[in-house]
Amino acid sequence: MNNPSDSAREPARSKVRILVFLLIFFAIAINYMDRVNFSVAVPAIEKQFGFNIAQIGEIAFAWTLTYAVFNFPGGWIADKLKLRNAFSLAIGWWSIFTILTAVAYSFSSWIVIRGLMGVGEAPVWPLNAKATSTWAAPGERSTTYTMPGSGQFVGPAVGSVLSGLIVASLGWQWAFIIFGLLGLAWVPIWYTMVRDTPETHPWVNQAELRYIQGASGALGQSAVTREDMRMAARVMTSRNGIGVFLTFLTFGYILFTFLYWLPSYMYFTFHLSIVKSAAWSSISYGGGFLGFMISGPINDRLIRRYGNGKGRKIGSGVPMVLMIIMMLIAVETSKAHAVIPTVVLIGLSLMAMNSTVGSWAVNAIDLAPNPRSTAFVYGIYNGVLNLMGAANSIILTRIAGSSGFIAAFSSAILFMVVFLVGLIFVIDHRGVISTKERLLKLNQ
Repeated sequence: MNNPSDSAREPARSKVRILVFLLIFFAIAINYMDRVNFSVAVPAIEKQFGFNIAQIGEIAFAWTLTYAVFNFPGGWIADKLKLRNAFSLAIGWWSIFTILTAVAYSFSSWIVIRGLMGVGEAPVWPLNAKATSTWAAPGERSTTYTMPGSGQFVGPAVGSVLSGLIVASLGWQWAFIIFGLLGLAWVPIWYTMVRDTPETHPWVNQAELRYIQGASGALGQSAVTREDMRMAARVMTSRNGIGVFLTFLTFGYILFTFLYWLPSYMYFTFHLSIVKSAAWSSISYGGGFLGFMISGPINDRLIRRYGNGKGRKIGSGVPMVLMIIMMLIAVETSKAHAVIPTVVLIGLSLMAMNSTVGSWAVNAIDLAPNPRSTAFVYGIYNGVLNLMGAANSIILTRIAGSSGFIAAFSSAILFMVVFLVGLIFVIDHRGVISTKERLLKLNQ
């Protein structure tokens, strides 16, 4: 029988889960460097190949479409291959096609190469969700999901500046070659240091395993089953499931507007050089990084204080309202060609936008009936998000071509309003019900 003296002698918890999420952070940061370099290199690519902005939008659409479509099977494949193998395959695949972008020689080759690159990137966020489900302690889900996710803006913040310098000094091809090689270097590090679950990792001691166990348990060790997918389908078609669907759908347009087109926005709106456009964009992306970093701890605290439903709505709703206000002002400063106020306002908008992620995105993780199906469920929702992102590439470039980038960016404000409608009026007052309650209802 254990007694207080035994507990006092228990060794400190190992911190392998922190290593896992740190490596995912670097993977996501590299991934988004591989995306933003295209936006930075657009002026140079246009000049060399004679593409117009509509063709650039079609190339971006090819990438976002395959990325979106393969989220659907990507989540299921991630659950089948499990965390270690699936992440190794994904980053190896997209890094190879990032490098091959440098040898694109025609419009068709751009479409094919960027499309195949999107296939490999598709499982990234489902895998982050799976890691959160199997490696995170019960009270850390928002934090452990958003900490690696902050790489989504660290990558563009660093990558946009580096891409600008590389494009200006070495040529646009080297921006793809260098970042692709960086991704390939990550693969052996990940495969050596990570295992699928805490239970199977030799560096995890019993104290850390007990700490994590409430969030993962033995469920994370086996592959997803048909019954898991049937149960997941039922919760995704519930009222809360539809509400989560609407938040993912609208956030896809908002995210892609800022994440992939900001350097082009700075270049075409303010007529800056490639390097200066990238540098100003990097400052705004820094705001997005801060938003991710504060999102997890703030939303974990809100849930502890107000409960799942009210806490999640406050965590998403208040920042989104602030984002709408700041973007309305940023439209006016852009029209006045005031670069610094616009950069500050967009940076603050990105901080507000990303501070919502720890609430609405984690809903998709909670909806999964068990950790076996987390990547499957998240893959469906993330696929919806990225299908809207694919549509964004066409819609935004069409608006930009006819009315300018200011009008194109303004279109995101409408989606912010619809996001709030889904959050407040579709997801019910209790929020997403707990896994235990959901499983009991499904099995009745």
